[in-house]
Amino acid sequence: MEVMKPRKLASSLPTLEKIDNLTQADCVTLARGFDYLSKTSGNNDDAIGNFLKRFPVMKYMSERNPILEDLLVFTSVRLANDGKKYAAVRLLGCALLSLFDTVTDVYMIYTYWTTDQVGFAYASLASLLLNIVGQMVIVFFQNSHQSKRKMLREIMYVLSFTKPGVDAYRVVIGAEQGVGAMYDPKSELVSSKIIEMFTVAVPGAIIQSYAFLTGSSQSSAAIFSLVVSIFTASFTSTGLSFDLDLDLTRRSTNPTFYGYIPDGSKEKMKTFAFMSFVSACQLIAKTLCCALCVVESSTAVFAYLGIDMALYLAYKLLRWDFYYWLPIYGLPGAFFAFWSRVIVKIVVDFTACVHFRHAYELGGSYFTFTFLTMPVDCFYFGSRYLEHVESDAGKSRQLPMVLNAPQVYGFIGGVMALQVMTFVLFLRTINPEYIRTFYSSRSGNAQAMAAFYENNEDTHKLENFNRNRHKWKKIKEEVLTWVNSKILEWNESQPEWWDARRKAAIYD
Repeated sequence: MEVMKPRKLASSLPTLEKIDNLTQADCVTLARGFDYLSKTSGNNDDAIGNFLKRFPVMKYMSERNPILEDLLVFTSVRLANDGKKYAAVRLLGCALLSLFDTVTDVYMIYTYWTTDQVGFAYASLASLLLNIVGQMVIVFFQNSHQSKRKMLREIMYVLSFTKPGVDAYRVVIGAEQGVGAMYDPKSELVSSKIIEMFTVAVPGAIIQSYAFLTGSSQSSAAIFSLVVSIFTASFTSTGLSFDLDLDLTRRSTNPTFYGYIPDGSKEKMKTFAFMSFVSACQLIAKTLCCALCVVESSTAVFAYLGIDMALYLAYKLLRWDFYYWLPIYGLPGAFFAFWSRVIVKIVVDFTACVHFRHAYELGGSYFTFTFLTMPVDCFYFGSRYLEHVESDAGKSRQLPMVLNAPQVYGFIGGVMALQVMTFVLFLRTINPEYIRTFYSSRSGNAQAMAAFYENNEDTHKLENFNRNRHKWKKIKEEVLTWVNSKILEWNESQPEWWDARRKAAIYD
């Protein structure tokens, strides 16, 4: 069912005068409106309240027949459960795919080792170990205030490679963020996926592509492992963006950013497919770019990535937007901000993960800039590769496999054309009012302050206390004045959201 947005609804609301003569079209409008509000409101009560407020006809009918509200509650719960089932299948499928990708990587390490390609074996093993270290860091920050027993259990999940499944399960069952925890379960899942893409998916694809280009490993198993790595990374990237956008809490607290994925099963499937193709094409193109670069010189890759990263960090520093949004301060905060910026930038460069156009991350304008410069990079390094293999230094290496100009430019051009086409289709599929988020220049600091000014709900305004203070220091006094004016009311009324975690965040 197509879901109408508020602007469309406003022009077709059934009026009280039509209460005794509602048409089938009026009923469809009411159904679409309730479906939309159920999926974008923070909870069932908000959905029903907004529905009755927006549709006076339904409010009038509810007053005449109180059982209608019970029916709305039941329907809202069913709609929410349908969404949770869909998310559960996707999350658990992504976790299984991640585990399968790890198995293929381990097999390739074994293959490299037994065929005397120890350099590739060591590089692949290092990426797996780096992933374990990264996951351990997340576990440490997330559970630093928990018992040693819980910390040990979380470490065992990492060492047994079952953490993706555990994280997905926690999100599916709706586990709450613990007191003292840095992340809520969904944010922890996102962080783990980012680390996995940064340490395993991206390096693994580069290593295997380079091995293929140099003729060192061109077996069917090697090609299959490379395809699995690319598919896993694109599916993970797309799933990450998809789940965050469909999150009801995020849609409620930041409706100007979250909500680009349209409602309706067919629309969701098309959006997911186009996003996956865009991500896969980005990974193929960027991986090929780096692999061609390594053929010429390994230092050229680090120079290329380093210059690109320096430009991005300078952009963040000049906008006073360097600190990451998580509340970590001092030297650890600067260290964490640096690596968070580096990791997210690499992930976006290789997967085009659309969630990271968020102002807290790259921002819409820089995300699009990165996307648009990708073809230039690919064709430039393709020409560098061709110059190298034709030079005396390249000929002296006697590479088992040498690509010619039609092969290089034809492949790059084909991938780029497919990516542009699917990206245009993606933009045509999403809700059109969110296209502006792809060229927005809003900084993370501006976003944090907007979260306070643009939200009317107390619980949403309080989210700033879960953000780095550097993001909203310009309005610190105003925020504290507002909290002081409200805190007595919260202590007396004890709303459901006024829990130990929020109190700890404020008193901190």
